[in-house]
Amino acid sequence: MTMHGRHKADGGKRRRLGGLVWGIAAVLFSSTLFFYVDWHQVSRMAGYLRDSLLQHSYFSVQEIRVRGGRRVGGSEIVSMTGLRRGMKIWKIDPKGIEAKVSRHPWVRRVIVRREFPRRVVIKIEEWVAKGIVVLGELYYVNAEGFIFKKIAEGETVNYPLITGLRRADIESRAYADRQRIAEALRLSDLFGENSITISELHFGSHRGLVVYPVSYPVALHMDWGEWPEKVRRLKRVLSEWRGKVGRLAWVDLSFSDQVVVRLREKMSLSGKQPLINQT
Repeated sequence: MTMHGRHKADGGKRRRLGGLVWGIAAVLFSSTLFFYVDWHQVSRMAGYLRDSLLQHSYFSVQEIRVRGGRRVGGSEIVSMTGLRRGMKIWKIDPKGIEAKVSRHPWVRRVIVRREFPRRVVIKIEEWVAKGIVVLGELYYVNAEGFIFKKIAEGETVNYPLITGLRRADIESRAYADRQRIAEALRLSDLFGENSITISELHFGSHRGLVVYPVSYPVALHMDWGEWPEKVRRLKRVLSEWRGKVGRLAWVDLSFSDQVVVRLREKMSLSGKQPLINQT
């Protein structure tokens, strides 16, 4: 090894040794400082800084937004929450506010979100009524068959009535009846797509379904299932009886291969209203 090489190697060793010495000195100094610092005072100072931060006006709520509400007004929701401008955003409890708002009968779901530094957003999903269940009193029901609200005075009743159900039955077989209600409401929608508005969906004593249109004073015995085909056959019958629909007492569409019609006016020799089968 040359002289120059030996000097270079020695210089590197000295630098590493110097770095080690300074490192040891730093550790010793930090250890000494640890023992001499008044940690109680440091803790008090940290608490003061934290409180100052939490109480700073920068984090005061300046905006409260309510999204998704149609039947329930934003001011009504805000009043339920107890929120107000100037509150510190740190003190707002989203879960607690959600629990308060969810008590409103038109609110199905609610999500409360804090948007730092000064905004609170309340997102509402409301129940959507599709029909009215008659159980002594009137109740709104949604498309999934959930009965969610007793109808108050002044609220709209412009929905198909669902009759023939008993409160005890709904409570004992809630899921099954909910499915049947949902299916009946789908049938009502299908009628609507074919320009026939439904006034009433009646659950018969044998759990069959009888439908009463608004425009025709005729009871339609539908039973369950195969709705599109049954509606198609009904439209054909109504077309054939155009101008004379008032003579029909009821139409039975529960069979797979025929339609049975009973008339109102003409009487058979037996004194009974005649039946007419239409395939």
